[in-house]
Amino acid sequence: MAIEKIGKKTYDEIITAAQELVLGNANVDNYDNKLRIRAILDGGTDGIHALLGNTLDTADADLLPTPNLLQSGIDRLAQKISGVPQVRVDVANQNDSDRALKRAEKIERIVQSYDEKQELSSQLAQAARWLPGYGFAVWIITVKTDRNGFQYPCAELRDPYETYVGNLGPDQQPTEVAILRSVPRTKLAQIYPEYASKILQKDKNKNKNPTANPTILNTVNTNNDGAWESNNGEGVSIIEYYDIGGTYIIHPKSRTIFDFIPNILSTVPFVFMKRFSFNELKGQYDHVIGLMAMMAKINIMSAIAMEDAVFTETNISGELESGQYRKGRYAINYLSPGTQVTKPINNMPYQLFQQVDRLERQLRMVGGYPVTDDSQSPNSFVTGAGLSELNTSMSLMINEYREVIRTGLAKMDNKRLELDEIISKDSKPMAGFINGSAFSENYKPASDIAGNHRTRRIYGVMAGFDEPQKIVTGLQLVQAGVIDVETLQDNIDGLENVTKVQERIRKNKAEQVLFDSVLGRSAEGDPQATMAIIAIYEDPKSMTDILKKFYTPEDPEVSPEEMAMMQAAQQQQMPQGPPPSVLEALGGM
Repeated sequence: MAIEKIGKKTYDEIITAAQELVLGNANVDNYDNKLRIRAILDGGTDGIHALLGNTLDTADADLLPTPNLLQSGIDRLAQKISGVPQVRVDVANQNDSDRALKRAEKIERIVQSYDEKQELSSQLAQAARWLPGYGFAVWIITVKTDRNGFQYPCAELRDPYETYVGNLGPDQQPTEVAILRSVPRTKLAQIYPEYASKILQKDKNKNKNPTANPTILNTVNTNNDGAWESNNGEGVSIIEYYDIGGTYIIHPKSRTIFDFIPNILSTVPFVFMKRFSFNELKGQYDHVIGLMAMMAKINIMSAIAMEDAVFTETNISGELESGQYRKGRYAINYLSPGTQVTKPINNMPYQLFQQVDRLERQLRMVGGYPVTDDSQSPNSFVTGAGLSELNTSMSLMINEYREVIRTGLAKMDNKRLELDEIISKDSKPMAGFINGSAFSENYKPASDIAGNHRTRRIYGVMAGFDEPQKIVTGLQLVQAGVIDVETLQDNIDGLENVTKVQERIRKNKAEQVLFDSVLGRSAEGDPQATMAIIAIYEDPKSMTDILKKFYTPEDPEVSPEEMAMMQAAQQQQMPQGPPPSVLEALGGM
């Protein structure tokens, strides 16, 4: 049931609420972490400075030997948790009618069509990096219209870097969200043509952000790169504010509310996914930055030491007749009597390499990032027990993130189904893929959804495995009787239509049985079977037709004399004259 009788906020009320979110102690501290994490993940000179501080004043900072294990760890983790879990709609009990079961299956297809329209797989691949990187991810629930004029519910992913959430309740969900964005002027003017004059008016002083409330937008840098944001410095700063009452789009420069969309859902118009943490919104790797910085420093010192060991200085005691000491191939130096040339021995401390190994092990252990994910053999410092511990830690961490995504998507499904039922009264089309098979049909939200907004999201048996692991593990599970072949096929990427694959497999098995039979009859001396084998050998693509012809009985050939005798016999059996009357047929009654 939709929220009713909630008054619209004024501009000042929105600014005040947004300022409380942006400048709250938790968000201010979290912003500093987000800024540092973003710089390190982006890499380059800014990343090195964010990691080691501004003491490095060199243009070649991005060339320093500092492996970005943070980027590697997030990418590996994201690849394991970014798969879209399957949608399931349960009926009340197993004794429900076939009609209830078909209705549940149709709702599954409806939700799957939502996922296809908003490209959830791509969004989830990005969210799977933001979730461990920033500690949370936010989707905005909105309405989209397709080219045919049909309206559909949609969930839009927002960048956590520019998102500020309110206090979390007992359910670990916020009641309000503020998003600070920099939008291209022309794009914003197209969306709100009635405010085009305000939007297209550029600032006279580009170094100053003339906002009605500069505290917010000057505290937080909103000129970020993004899919929709401005990347040329000519963007317009706006604030998106979401609460139980609705959606607000405000333009601080002109103190104008560009848009207000009342919330027609029974809950807030956004979905919030949060990584499990002890107290604050923290990313998975916030606490390992210190270890990374120490590793980077030791790597840099090791590189400097190796360079000094190769290119050591030359010490000359005495005089050179040539005037300058020459080095390199074919160089000749003339030394005065008593002159000595020496080079110091630069012994690299082996403790440096031991310390790097120790720090790397600590980093992987704390971050839950096993060495096996680098497609390399464990080094000597990783024992079998330690490797098992690393893999176990990674598995548990993956399960936690999947639980966050699974429950978050179930909330997204609930809101999208509710919204679809509200905005659509008539029938409309849907299309997509489910279980490897394409579907295309019409549905009517009022009768097909009918208040059933609850779904479950489940991961496949081998979710997160790479393809070789899926095949090997799947075959073992099939052999052990844990799963059937169809379940294995459902979990293998590339099998887009399992039903057709199964039909081809049955057809191939049947053809093989028939071919073996023909081969056996040929070995027994059957000339027709031998001719069929030869035909298949000459034209393998026609084996199906050849086998079908071989096993199809043919009518025996009849000679002309036999045909004439058969016709004469039929004529003799036929009665002569007109057919009898009814009385004659009844015996004269």
